[in-house]
Amino acid sequence: MRQSVSARMITLVSFFWLIVLSCRTSDLIAQNSPPTATKTSTVMRTATVRPTFTPAPPTLPPTDTPVPVVLNQPLPTVPLIVPTRQPTARPVTRAPTPFRSPIPAPPAPTADLFGGFYYRPVNKGCADAPNTRIQGIVTENGVPKNGVRVRVSDSDGGGDTNGFGDFITGNDPSDPNHTCPECAGKYRISPSEGSRVDGNWWVFVIDNAGNPLSKGVFIHTQDGPGCNTATVDFVH
Repeated sequence: MRQSVSARMITLVSFFWLIVLSCRTSDLIAQNSPPTATKTSTVMRTATVRPTFTPAPPTLPPTDTPVPVVLNQPLPTVPLIVPTRQPTARPVTRAPTPFRSPIPAPPAPTADLFGGFYYRPVNKGCADAPNTRIQGIVTENGVPKNGVRVRVSDSDGGGDTNGFGDFITGNDPSDPNHTCPECAGKYRISPSEGSRVDGNWWVFVIDNAGNPLSKGVFIHTQDGPGCNTATVDFVH
């Protein structure tokens, strides 16, 4: 009897809690569900334009329009207008500027190949020979010139210190007082004939007063084989 009562009590309690839980669950579901959107209809009011009464203008009866009569008349002539050119302004021309040719610069001075003297010496060199000689030819414009005085001295422009005597071109070296056809423009002064001698010599051209007409050329002869016979020409 007691067991049946207890079983009934448990059944009632369990049923009660089931009802409570089911109610609680429905409340929770209702709270979490999103609200249902509801449509709201908006009524737009349109202004009503009331018609106004405008009186119509009176209608006139139609009138007969006269038709113009076209006569055979010549068409009016329109004078032909020829466009005229506007005068073109011409530029003012300047008078031509006279051309002035530039003044050329003066030519550069020509180098004086003669060193201020009338004749220019041309040293042809010195050769080995059995005689001690200084010889050559005097020319003017390429032509052998006779009658020119040549001197051998111990200094440039010096006197006849060796006593050889001045040689006149065109004379015979073997006979200085006479000319010879094959000796035109030639000279020959011999410090030593038949032997080699050691010496220092200057050879140059002078006038009849002894003034130098050329620069002197220095020659050193030897007493052995080497420089024994020197050749020096003078040109103008």
